[in-house]
Amino acid sequence: MQETFTEFNEEFKLAAEFVLHTNKNIFLTGKAGTGKTTFLKYIQSHSQKNTVVLAPTGVAAINAGGMTLHSFFQLPFQPFIPEAYTRGFGGENNSVDANSFFQRTHFNQLKIDLYRELELLIIDEVSMLRCDYLDCIDTILRRFRRQRNEPFGGVQVLFIGDMFQLPPVVKEWDEIKDFYETPFFFSAKVLEENMPVYIELKKIYRQNEERFISLLNKIRNNKMEEDDYKMLNNRFQPEALEGLENHITLTTHNWKADKINQTQLQRLDAELHTFEGEITGDFEAREFPMEYDLHLKVGAQVIFIKNDSDIEKRYYNGKLATIKRISDDKITVRFKDNNQDFELRTETWKKVKYKLNGETNKIEEDVIGTFTHFPIKLAWAITIHKSQGLTFEKAVIDAGQSFAPGQVYVALSRCTDIEGLFLSSNISASAVTTDERIIAFEQLQNQTEELEHLLEDEKKVYQKTVLVKTFDWNRMNKSVDELKMLVENKQLPEKEKAQTMINLIADSNKNLSDTSDKFMPQLQKALLADDFEKLNDLLQRAIPYYCNELHTKFIKPLNAHIADLYGKPKVKQYLKEAVEIESLWWNKIEQLQKLQYNETIFYKGDSFERKQTSNELKEKIQRKTAKGDTHKETYNFYKAGMSVEDISKQRSLSKTTIESHLAVYIESGELDIHKFISNDKLLQIAAVAKKIGFDKMSPIKSELGDDFTFGEIRMALAHLKNATKYVVD
Repeated sequence: MQETFTEFNEEFKLAAEFVLHTNKNIFLTGKAGTGKTTFLKYIQSHSQKNTVVLAPTGVAAINAGGMTLHSFFQLPFQPFIPEAYTRGFGGENNSVDANSFFQRTHFNQLKIDLYRELELLIIDEVSMLRCDYLDCIDTILRRFRRQRNEPFGGVQVLFIGDMFQLPPVVKEWDEIKDFYETPFFFSAKVLEENMPVYIELKKIYRQNEERFISLLNKIRNNKMEEDDYKMLNNRFQPEALEGLENHITLTTHNWKADKINQTQLQRLDAELHTFEGEITGDFEAREFPMEYDLHLKVGAQVIFIKNDSDIEKRYYNGKLATIKRISDDKITVRFKDNNQDFELRTETWKKVKYKLNGETNKIEEDVIGTFTHFPIKLAWAITIHKSQGLTFEKAVIDAGQSFAPGQVYVALSRCTDIEGLFLSSNISASAVTTDERIIAFEQLQNQTEELEHLLEDEKKVYQKTVLVKTFDWNRMNKSVDELKMLVENKQLPEKEKAQTMINLIADSNKNLSDTSDKFMPQLQKALLADDFEKLNDLLQRAIPYYCNELHTKFIKPLNAHIADLYGKPKVKQYLKEAVEIESLWWNKIEQLQKLQYNETIFYKGDSFERKQTSNELKEKIQRKTAKGDTHKETYNFYKAGMSVEDISKQRSLSKTTIESHLAVYIESGELDIHKFISNDKLLQIAAVAKKIGFDKMSPIKSELGDDFTFGEIRMALAHLKNATKYVVD
């Protein structure tokens, strides 16, 4: 069954309030099927804070829609020794301390600026995060944010995960065991006096049977008794396995799952079809969410490994189906639960990195690679490890050789009830283990009543921080300086008029900056005394004044300036940067209007709406030519009889770019490859591509040498995707 919420439960709402409206660090946990992934998606879509989502492994990061911790923080691959223990440390045993780490690791200014503007750090699948790496993250943030006395340099951290599931891999435990009680994240030194608020999602959306839920809780907490083992092992029914349909086997090792899947696939008397994934940009093989080559036959049992991205939501991660038809590049499946047929569409997984928009000071996602494939895999068997997050109505559990604490719990908790659970062998007490240190950590869970009181106090603390930050004028000063430099360094039409405009804005900004310097001590004094009457009086007068000044003396003149310049030659880049600065000023007005303290919103006036003359112009300025449009323009020039060289000159684009445009129409079959390269060259490219890989442009070019251009290779590969007549022996 799919995990859905008709309404959020109390723990979910409470946790969301802490994350969105306080600066407290949170550990959000819950048993399998309680909605941790839904919570992550909710925070991503509702948070106004500068947020990044990270995870300990590449696959976990792709599934969470974020980056790896190692990549974002440039973490060392060696164990990290916490600062308090490094006196006399010489880097023995291949470990690093703060000094040696910063000596070896270069952080560029863009990355440092990103750290400084970060407000919310989300770490998903935190059960796999090592304690020493969390201390390294803390060290990095304290250093670059210049807040050495604040945990994580003042960044709020949301930890998400179930500690009863996958543990961290610590091959070098001997090198750090003298510094840490456990390898788990909660043993990090940064958390010793700063333990996050512990909130558990308790409503289980996966299981629907009380005795099964009780059994799972006992397994989770090492509370199994003789009667419990008897009830569990009653599900070992060898005779029932023979004719079992609509099931999947969960096993402990990859080789076991692969063997079952390949054996079952070979038994099918049908043609074997292979479908390849499509990769763009930076997406390494170890990060693939599934196999690059998907081998299928009609009759194969498959499982969906991604939720349907379309609005229909026809399938979800963990839904089982059977291959009904394969025709050309089309695959039709029949869902196991309702016998409906469905023609598969490809899904795309994105690999992102985070960047700071220097004008808006917002952290933005930058997609650096994609992996596109049919979102299914063979599903007669799957490893327990890869089954995390999935749900099955019927499953065969092969966990007799369980080798990791919590593995049996993970496997059993994939099932919706005990009647749909079948064991391939009895499970002994030695296989059902949970790390006692995890159970001890669970005792730190905060009670709901305690959390509700804490939430109200922390909301006030956070609101005070936001109030002070909003009236800090440093970023505004910087934006005005940037606009001034833009005007001075650019050869603009009517430059004298532009300089007059920016000088007037600079004078207005100087007045507001001076006002802020005088206003800030009064604001802080009222906040320190918790004098709401004084605070209300200050803000009721200050907010309208600041908003009106920004609107009339900053935004209106800049809007008029943008409108004057639009359509004039050689100013497009300048206008883009001017628009970004204007957006920053609008953001400041919106921040001022939203300011609140203890449920009171101070601004009572009319909202300033972004319905200015330049809005349509800004959209045109920022709108990039769609790829399809620019490709079509090149195609039309070619069909009109122009050569690649002529089109290159006409469009002021490189020859290689023009060839890449035409490659799109070669792949579709609308253009003939032989109009561009000889048959001999085509065969040479095909031979090298078959050996190296059809997505390896640079290695293919290196192998072929200077007689071949990148454009020729790209067009040849486009043709080879579409054609079958060139067979390379």
